[in-house]
Amino acid sequence: MPHVLGLGRFGGNRIHVSEVDCIIESERSIFELPPQEVVDDDRAIAAHVEHLIENGATLQIGIGGIPNLIAQLLAEGKKGDFGIHTEMMVDGIMHLHQAGKISNHKGVYDGFSIATFGAGSRELYRWMDRNPEVRMLPVAQVNDPAIIRLNRNMVSINGALAVDLSGQIMADTVGPRQYSGVGGHELFVIGAHDSPGGKSTICLHSTARVDGKLVSTIVPQLPSGTPVSTPRHHVQYIVTEHGAANLGMLTDSERAVALAGIAHPDFREELLAAARERT
Repeated sequence: MPHVLGLGRFGGNRIHVSEVDCIIESERSIFELPPQEVVDDDRAIAAHVEHLIENGATLQIGIGGIPNLIAQLLAEGKKGDFGIHTEMMVDGIMHLHQAGKISNHKGVYDGFSIATFGAGSRELYRWMDRNPEVRMLPVAQVNDPAIIRLNRNMVSINGALAVDLSGQIMADTVGPRQYSGVGGHELFVIGAHDSPGGKSTICLHSTARVDGKLVSTIVPQLPSGTPVSTPRHHVQYIVTEHGAANLGMLTDSERAVALAGIAHPDFREELLAAARERT
């Protein structure tokens, strides 16, 4: 396990021995996230998001191949002076540090890349170990939109499973069935949206295969009974391999047309027809 640093005002990630009832030693290897296969659609989505990120942005990078690809593009590109305020410390953030792209002049917790947990490769854990540039803080400090919005040019990068034509996001369920933890998805969307110069981005492939059939992930309505991960009024950029749609300040009918425009070409006509029905 990496020895991670905190801040004294939050206890410095230390527990007094008097508070410990039992310690269990284990030689089991620490959990590592397996590398994910990257496809051309991932690269296209990453390129669209990278184009939206400006010098001096503060970044929240979520889990998955696409966020790490975006970090890789930023590490290899000409942009820099980035800050890190993220729920999860991932390999892509380490690569940005190693490329000299992180200054952490971001407005809150300056000088540190902050997160509330980490998951990635063994190399990431070695890099985090006693690293003075990395601070792990309580989730109430990291995921609070009121704190997130204080960062300079905050950009959140998250994923979704589906989005309907109003902009409602399905990210942690498949219909009514729970798929993953809720996490900080909506909190970072709100914080980035409200940050001066900030942007929230939600990435998804335009299609998925369900029982061998190709279906659109941009749909007229979410399946009945779906708990909405992020409501439409918080959503800004939706990004697929076919482009980025900025839903901010659009009417309901304009949102539907914009989303149909970044859907897979095979489904655009039926989505546009559904969009016309909304007017």
